[in-house]
Amino acid sequence: MRAARVLLVDQKKLLCGLDWVPVLAESAFSRAQARRLGATLVVWSGEPPAALGLARGVPGRGRCWSLADLWARLYPEGSRACILALDTQTWHVLAAHQGVALVRGDRSYPSLELALASMQAMRLACPGLEMLPAPDPAGVQALLHTLASQATPDLAMQPVRSSPVRRYGVPFGLALGAAAWLHTQAAQNTAISHATPPAVLWQEALDQALHGRFIHGAAGTRALLQTLYRQPVRLAGWDLLEVHCQPHMGGASWSCQADYRRQAQGADNRGLLEHAPGTWALEFSSLDRARAIWSVSVPARQVTPAALPRAHWVTRDWSSALQASLPAFHRLHLEPAHTLSVAAPQDAEGQPLAEPSSGLPAISMRGLQVEGPLRSGFLLTSMVESVSWHKLSLVVTTGVRPDLRTSRLTLRLEGVIYENGS
Repeated sequence: MRAARVLLVDQKKLLCGLDWVPVLAESAFSRAQARRLGATLVVWSGEPPAALGLARGVPGRGRCWSLADLWARLYPEGSRACILALDTQTWHVLAAHQGVALVRGDRSYPSLELALASMQAMRLACPGLEMLPAPDPAGVQALLHTLASQATPDLAMQPVRSSPVRRYGVPFGLALGAAAWLHTQAAQNTAISHATPPAVLWQEALDQALHGRFIHGAAGTRALLQTLYRQPVRLAGWDLLEVHCQPHMGGASWSCQADYRRQAQGADNRGLLEHAPGTWALEFSSLDRARAIWSVSVPARQVTPAALPRAHWVTRDWSSALQASLPAFHRLHLEPAHTLSVAAPQDAEGQPLAEPSSGLPAISMRGLQVEGPLRSGFLLTSMVESVSWHKLSLVVTTGVRPDLRTSRLTLRLEGVIYENGS
């Protein structure tokens, strides 16, 4: 269970990011289910209740309200959904059907693209779902104030007690009747039961597996190469030995370090400090060695299955382009494809769901290693649209006789190419 996020609006705590499960009514059975799942606060959505919202990890005390439930109460008829930009890195999806919060209609995503993909997946389960225009920042605040104005005490979330009250007051016949009702409702084609078909759950599992995976493509590759092209080979009597760069989480920010050796007789630390770029942080490990450290921004975009090349194209055309470039590099190595691992989603009973036979993109990756003259790097920019780099280095070697495949400045790149096998 995910921890809910707290939004303080008009001195009221609105919770978003709850876990939602279909229920038949507000009952001791659903309360027991909430305790079993580790929830600390619950809310029932719908009249009569048809979905149960579960929250945990809520800091502080006082009343809390579910943002998704308040949204659902705005639309007692029809199906409505929208995307709220809660901050520069969070896009939250709200969705409801007939006044009931949808099971997948209370989730946050790190990009607008992922939020839109989730919305489209819900539309497969609920074809009548109307996607309302995404409000601007002022509109988001206005909507939050509107929802907060509905947050009356009787709609506040309820605490889950460790020792349920009236445990022995629930007749056996009621529990048996609830089981019979559950069996009957499962056979009906309701919007709530259709809110979580296996195909949608698998699509969300794939989205989760791709979360945090980025592609640098041609623009990112050019930016990385420009970092090396701008690197001084000799600066104030200090000679460059090597450069190493690696990405932070997300792939758009890289950390680089360059090692220098004092070469000229009159070179000193003061001279290097005076001539070094302002973005550098310099460390001196000895009288003859220095290390420059800096960061660089690199264009990167989220991996999107629909934008990836097909596996047969990679094998036939892309690999052929690499083969044509082989004379300009010391080494170009493309590894066999391996399938992206996706954790199987679970059903309401906690059992893994079978993967759908069709409709789910089959994403694969191939490792790619590049080694050759720095000058040959520009050849890569025309054929790396689906490549994600995770290591960049430049090594300066003396005593090398340059030719087509070798140079004093040796470029090394490591990454993966993403492909769509479906």
